[in-house]
Order: sequence, then C-alpha cells, then structure tokens
Amino acid sequence: MAATDGLSDAHAILLATHLCANGDVVDLPALQAQFPHCFPLERLLRIILTFLPESTEPSYYAPVLLELISSSPTTSVDRVIDASAVRDVSESVARKRVRKLRLRSLKHDDGEEDELSDPLTQFIIHRAHLIDSETALQPLILDLLLPFYEHLPVIRTWLISSLLPLLRLNYEYYPNREETLSLEALESMDDQTAINVLLSIIGSKKDTEHLVNNLRGLVGPWLYGSKRSKRRRLNDTNRRRSISLIQGTPNTELTELVGWEYVNEWLLSRSLVDYDNVVGAFANWEGPEDVDLGGYGEEGMQLPADKVQDLRDRYGQSGLAVVYAHADSSRASLEGSFQVLTRVAQRLDLEESSYLTPTSILPSVDYETGSISSTSRASLLQNSLLTPANPLTHPSSASISFLSALLLSRRILTDLGHPVPCRVAANICLHSNEELQLAEFKKVVKSTAKQPRSNEDWQEVRQQLLWLRDWQADRSESGWDEPASHHGLFWRVPGDTIETEILKALLGVREYKLAVDLYTSQGSPLTISQVEYAVEEAIFIAYDNASNGNRTRGGMKRAYDILQTFQPHFPESTALKQIHALISATHALSFYSLTLQHGVPFQPVSIRVHHDPLSLIEKVLDQNSKSYTKLDDLLSIGRNLVTAGVPSKMVSDDADDRPSQGQLSKESGLVTAERRITSLVIASALTSNDFGTAYSYILTRVTPPSLSTSSPLPTTPSVPDDISWRAVYNAGRYRSTTPTTPSPSLQSQITHLSQRMELLSLALVLAPSPDPLAEILGAWRRCDEELSSLRAREQQEEEMWDAKGDSLSSVPGGFGPSDSERDAFDTEQQRAARRARARAAMPHSHPHEAPMGLFEVARGAALALHKNAFPLRGAAAAPESPVAGGAERHEDDRPLSPDTEEGRVRKRDMVSNMVTGGLASGIGWVLGAEPVNR
Repeated sequence: MAATDGLSDAHAILLATHLCANGDVVDLPALQAQFPHCFPLERLLRIILTFLPESTEPSYYAPVLLELISSSPTTSVDRVIDASAVRDVSESVARKRVRKLRLRSLKHDDGEEDELSDPLTQFIIHRAHLIDSETALQPLILDLLLPFYEHLPVIRTWLISSLLPLLRLNYEYYPNREETLSLEALESMDDQTAINVLLSIIGSKKDTEHLVNNLRGLVGPWLYGSKRSKRRRLNDTNRRRSISLIQGTPNTELTELVGWEYVNEWLLSRSLVDYDNVVGAFANWEGPEDVDLGGYGEEGMQLPADKVQDLRDRYGQSGLAVVYAHADSSRASLEGSFQVLTRVAQRLDLEESSYLTPTSILPSVDYETGSISSTSRASLLQNSLLTPANPLTHPSSASISFLSALLLSRRILTDLGHPVPCRVAANICLHSNEELQLAEFKKVVKSTAKQPRSNEDWQEVRQQLLWLRDWQADRSESGWDEPASHHGLFWRVPGDTIETEILKALLGVREYKLAVDLYTSQGSPLTISQVEYAVEEAIFIAYDNASNGNRTRGGMKRAYDILQTFQPHFPESTALKQIHALISATHALSFYSLTLQHGVPFQPVSIRVHHDPLSLIEKVLDQNSKSYTKLDDLLSIGRNLVTAGVPSKMVSDDADDRPSQGQLSKESGLVTAERRITSLVIASALTSNDFGTAYSYILTRVTPPSLSTSSPLPTTPSVPDDISWRAVYNAGRYRSTTPTTPSPSLQSQITHLSQRMELLSLALVLAPSPDPLAEILGAWRRCDEELSSLRAREQQEEEMWDAKGDSLSSVPGGFGPSDSERDAFDTEQQRAARRARARAAMPHSHPHEAPMGLFEVARGAALALHKNAFPLRGAAAAPESPVAGGAERHEDDRPLSPDTEEGRVRKRDMVSNMVTGGLASGIGWVLGAEPVNR
C-alpha cells in the first residue's frame, strides 16, 4: 500500500506545502500523479512559488518544473512519499488549514499580462523577482532561467533585456560598487531613465572602455526588450515626444526606435562635459547594430532593413551634433571632432577622404549651398541638432562636406593662433554679415601676426587666409568675385579687402620685402591706391601704438621703416609726404620733456588725437627751461605739424579771445603756425625774465617787411595777423618781477624804457584794427611819462654834478669860472627860459587844436618810432626838417644817430620819414585831433 493511501485532498495539499517548505520538491511530480484532480499545474506552481525557499538552488527544482510541464512524467507513480507529517491531522483541521493558505499569484504585480500566457513563464518571472528581493543572489536567477529560455521566447527576451544588464552591471563591469541595482528597480524604469542610469555608471571619467561596454553590453540588451508590454506601458508617457523625434515612423515600430533616440540624446548631452569619452565611444562602437546579447539571442537588430538604415542615420546625426555642440576650441578636441566625422562618414558610406585626410595641400570643397545656407541660428541650438530635418546634422554629402570644411578651417585657425569652436565657425560662415565676417577676419590676422614666422611661412599663411574665404585651392588673384562664388568661412568679405588685411599684417611683422614683391609688382592683386591706403593705415597703426616719439625705437621705428620702404614706390603720394612730416615733428618733440594732463606722459598718438597739436609746443616751453632759445627747432616742428595735416587752430594768448577759425589751408597754416610759435617763444622768454631774448626775437622775427628788409618769415598778405601785435604789445608792457642786485643804473633803466616804447610803437604798426590803439597808446604814454621822469632825474644829476664841480668850496685849491664861461652859462639859461615861455604860449594861440596831452602822446610815439624803430636807429634827419606832420625841431633836439652826416640822407632814412610821418598823421586822425600847423 502506498504511503499516500487514505489521504484526502486537503491532506495532499498540506503535504505538498510541507514538501516545498522543506525543500524536498522531487516528490511533487509523484504527488501530482497520485492526486491529479487536486494538483493542476497552476496550483502546484503557486504552492512552489509560495513555500519553496528562495535560497534553494534552481538546479534542484528546475528538473522538477520541467517534469511537471511535460506530458510524460519520468517519476514513477508508485514512488513512496513520506506522508507522516500530515497523516495524523484530522480531516477538519486539514480543511481548515487549507482554507487559510494564501498562495501567491503566478503573475508578478507588474507582470507581463498579454504575452505571459503560460503558467510556467509567469512562475519563472515571479520566482526571479522573489529570489532578487529576498536573497539578492541574482546569479541564482540566471540558473533558474537557463533551462527554459530556449523554449520560452518571453523568457529569452526577459533574460536578455532585464537580467543580463543587471548581472553585468553588478557582477562583471562594476563588481566593486557599493550600491547594487535590483531587478525591481530596473524593471520599474522606462527606457529613458534606464538609459541614463546604465550609461552614467562608469568607472572613471576618462575610461572610454567602460562607456563602450555600457553601450554594447547594457543598453543594447536593455533595448532588445523594448517590445514587452510592461516596457510599452512605462514608455507610453514619452510616446508623443517620440513621434516628434521620429517623423514618418509607424506607431507599431516606435518602440524599437525611440530607445535609441534616447541614447543619441544622452551622447549629445554627455559630450558637453565629457567630450573625450564620447569621442572614444564613436570611435570604438559601431552604433545600434553593435550589441552584445551574451549568446542568448540572435545578434543584431530585429528590425526591417529600412529601419536599420534609419537607426544608422540617426546615430550618424548624433555624431555630427556632438561635433557642432562641443564648445571647446582646443587642438585635442578638434582632432576628436575629425575622428568622429571620419567614423560617421565611413559608416554611412559618405566619406570624403580628400577633405578629412591630413595633408599640406588645401582641397577645394564643393557642396550644395542652398540647403546649408538656408538654415537659421536656431538650427545650431542643442535641442535642434537632432531634428531629422536639420540639414546641418542630417547625414548627407552636403552636410559631411560642409562640416569637414569647417573643421579644416578650425585647424587652420588653430595653427594661426585663433582657435574657435565649431558652432562659432558655423555662425560666422552662415549667419554673419560682411561687417561681422571682416571683424572676425581681422582678429585672425591679428592673432597670426603675434606668432614668429619666417618668410616662407608667411607665404603659406597668405594662401591659408585666402583659402578661408572661399574654400577653393585654385583662384584668380585678379577680378575678385564680390561676394565669392563659393561659400567659405569669410565668403562675404571682398577679396581685395582680404588682401589689404594681409598686406597690413605683413607690414606689421616687418616682412617688407615680401610685401613689396607681392603688392607692387605687375601682377599685384591690389590697385596702387589700395596698396597706398593699406601702407598708410599700417604706418598709423605702428605710430599710434608707439610709446616713444624717437623714430629709432619701437613703434616709431616700425612706422618710419614702412615709410622708407614704400615712399620710393609712391613718389607723388601726398599722404606719405604728410606722414613723413608728422614723423619728423614727433621725432623732434621726443627730445623735450613733455607731460600731458594728470601726469600722462607724451605719446605720439597724442598728436593725432589732440584738437590743437600746436598747443603742445606751449607745454614744451612751460616744462623745459631755456627751450625758448631753440626757436628754429620749434618752428620746424610747427611747420611739420601743419604739413602733416593735423588740426591747427588760430588762438590768441587770451583765453577769452580765442576765435575758432577751423582747419586752415597749408599756406596760411604755415604762416599762422610760425607767428603763433614765435609769439609763444616770446611769451616764454618774458616769463623767464629774459627780456633781451624776447626783444631780439621781435627785432629779427616779427618786424614786418615794410620796416625790415631781413625778415625770414614768409609773407602772405591775405592771411590776417592777430597774433604778432599781441606778442609785441605784451613785450612792450613787460616789467621785470625779479629783484636784481645791484639795482640797475639810471642809464640802463632809460635804455629799457626806450626799448619798450620802441616795441609799443611797433605794436601800433602791427595792430590789425583800430580797437587796441587806445590801449597801446595808453601804455606808451605811461612809458613816456616814466622816461621823462628818468631824463629829468638824469638832467638834475648832471646839473648837480656841474654845480658841484663849479663850486670853489667843493674843490680844494680850485679856481672860479672865467668871465667868458659865466657869459656862456647865462646865455644858455636865457635861451631855456625863452623856449619854456614859447611852449607855454602855444596852446593859447590855437584854440581849435587837439588837447595837449593826446597829441603830444601821438607826437612822442611818432618821434620815438622815428628815432628808435629797428633797424632805423641810424636814420638821419636834417636839423631843419619837419617831424611828425609839421612839428618843428628845436635847436636842443639831439640827432637820431651819432654817426649822422650833414647833407647826406640814406634810402632807409627816407622810408623812416615816410613811416613816422604817416604814423603821426594816422594817430592824430584816430584821436580826432588836428595838427598844430593846420
């Protein structure tokens, strides 16, 4: 009799639970055979699922499961089963216990509802989750699935997409991670979340091998199960966005494609922070087709050929997007971009070896400019780079050629010292106008000029810069297209402008011979006027950057060398002549100490930016003692400044009287500048209490031609002179402010006053209008009064001396005057008395004549000019000749010059008489007076 005879169904069920709880499952097939009505497969699997310990080795109960699902059990029905554990239990108690059993459902809480139709599949999935949650021994799950996956397609898919990534992540790729990923956590993720988790777990930031392994061994198997119902439910929230990412793809195939779109997005985002690893991934991973399923499934994609090609295209687009999005401009990142582009072109059979292979020969790049040029700036944004309709990143011959040309341009720019990111280069080419492209090109040229190069290097640099404009190896250097027929990096900039900037760069790095050979020969790509303009601008760049005005040093030397190199080729150039004058003036100024406002030292550019460069000479006079003695040098500086065409204004000494005359012509500017500088030098001499030098300059430099035949100044009658008379007038008013020891003698004071009156008389002649005459005459009258006082003192001292000498008491042993001497002395006194009475009676005899004071002032001014005006001191006048419009010369008037010869009148004396006579009558007319003899 069998051990199970007499057992009820309740006892059999309790016995099955007891066997499972003890891990003795080998008797379950026999028990099922003995009680088939009590143990359908589903119930028996639920009992095993509920009571069999999860730590039980799957190899122990996997054969039992296979036997249970087979139609011909191998275990004998007559197998003896130990039922002692339930035999003593009453029927009622057994039924009660059976009713209290809570068997687990075969389906997992989030199990596969549609595809898991057979109980064994449901059991295995649920059992796997229990093993993971209770023991975390995930290799046991693999042992559970291995006997069944070949016969159950769902188990195969689940093994590849869920268990395999988990085992590799926790036990193979990263066994030392502190945190392990559970099966429940992985199963709860949608595709996007799972991809982010699986790809973000890498051993080292620079470990490219780990990233490739994750793509091939984790993400690839995970996406193998994208068609599972649970995965579709999790991804349903992202399906609308997926449709926008994959336009034109039927909904039935979205599940297979969307996951790889997330991979592409992750690679693009990751490249912004870890470019090297992403580049390594593109170099070592073949894309969605390169997956490692561990030998558990068919390698490769389970999609139609057209969809596989679509995945290749999307993967290639992600590579181009990575190149555009990367913001680093280093040489290492540039080489990585070349590597990515080359791999994408090879995989999609779009390789352009002539563009991507490093070579010293620049290729001619041709591409369809219509679709590429029509893109907007938004097409370069990160969220637009993966759009299938983006012509910049969608893999095609045009996009590959354009990006390869951009990378070649970046390589050249990096070699020239001006690296730029790919996105910036694309914006320059596609979306910048001519002005922006020219500004960027100037930056490139400036960076190029900072690096030392040989003559041969500069010839190559010129070819590279020209290639950047149109990306063409062969071009005509004459008749530039405007704009270029081919779209290059700077295609909107005219070719002659490019050549002009290159010429200025050559001049900036002192490649003068190469510049002359290229741009002054018969085959020059530039016209003569363009070359001259470029030379002029290069000189001014060097001039403005100079810190010292000496033309043998620094920027001034560079400017002077450029001028000397090209001036023989442009002998008639007015601009170069002006530059020569400017450099000469600057060089001369460099020998003086000169500091501008707020302690800023003088620099050559100060002349070009100053509103009135001639005022710098005034600062030179103020800051350099005795510099007023170098009048000829200062005049030369002023002439060169005017010749150079810098701003020059007529200004007077008084700030309130400075009229704005605007820009002067060259001829009048020279005359005005010389007058102004001479005036400044005279004022500086007076400030330094050097009246003698100022007086000498006035005698030799300011005298008009009508009064001097030796004046060195050019004469321009049409140029008004409102400067010279002020300098002369200020000199005539000069009074020394420095006390002298010993005090000047009476004779020296008289001489100084005579010179001042002489200058005031000249000021009367030079005054351009009647307005200042009253002021000048007032100063002259005060000088005349002071001179009369000094002469009276002189006469008094002479008389005192004579009286002292005539006194017998004052000279011991002396003798008194003789009778004849006393008679002569009395006669002289009587004559003096008669002259005094005659002068006193003159006003009463002419009631309508001018007031005595004003006319006497005019007469005295004319007489002083007649006697003292330089160089007319030796002018002779006959004792009886009339002076100052009819005034009689008295017998006691002294001759104008001690060397006057009787009866002989020189030519200049005649001129002097004419001037003094005209001056006297003119002054009288101004004063409204009538001559005495009228």
